[in-house]
Amino acid sequence: MSARLGLVLWAVLGGLGVASAQPAASTRPVASKQPRASKQPVDPEPVPFAWDVPRVLEAVEMPGVMRADGIPVRLRSVKSAEKPQVILQRLVDRFEAAGFYIPPDHHRTQWFQEPQLTALDTERLISYTFVLQPNPDGTTTVILGEANLGMARREQAAFAPVFPGGKDVMQSEMEGARTMTYLAEAEPEKVGDFYLKELRGAGYSETDSGTWRRGGEELKVSVRPVKPGHVAVIVMRRMSTVEDVMEPDVREGPQPARSRPEQGQR
Repeated sequence: MSARLGLVLWAVLGGLGVASAQPAASTRPVASKQPRASKQPVDPEPVPFAWDVPRVLEAVEMPGVMRADGIPVRLRSVKSAEKPQVILQRLVDRFEAAGFYIPPDHHRTQWFQEPQLTALDTERLISYTFVLQPNPDGTTTVILGEANLGMARREQAAFAPVFPGGKDVMQSEMEGARTMTYLAEAEPEKVGDFYLKELRGAGYSETDSGTWRRGGEELKVSVRPVKPGHVAVIVMRRMSTVEDVMEPDVREGPQPARSRPEQGQR
């Protein structure tokens, strides 16, 4: 996964919190009143929401379910031949047709340049988020996320230091790796100096730029400017396996020795 795609996925997860608030009563979808009858037919189960991205070229399913701040999240990536504006309008129309709550403009937070939107299914407490990333070749990468807010569980404390004043801290977990993302009002160099001091003091050694190791634990710290004086910080934590720290010859095991030809043989 490229660093840029990782940041886009983070933007998807960051947007989930926008839709987690319940809409005011005046903005909730109102069910039509039905006259009472002695034997009213039972309404069928609602059809689950399905994404409808136009002109799909390829799709990538993210394996398994990740947790972001204790909320189960499913992610997928789709590449479309359509322009971002057309895709955005199509998905907004789908949200409105499904009766989802879309927060008004003044309740949305737009930290990234990529267009993004979150809507909430108030009946199932599932939020749907999409992020549109224009590509140089004229295609559009669409990141689609679904978060089951009704199955949230209490999240653990932060596994790494957070820059003072950092906000919107979010932790996620998938396939044994943990990720912490947040926003900070600072220059990238200042955040870098903070982690240099904190991680060295905690016994970590920097093995590469932004990569820190302590025993079998590895932290990768990435800082990205999002607007003047503000940065997005991503910290990834991974526990090394025994195979990761073995020398290649030890990991691969003994190899069969090559037999030497006897003297006089070719």
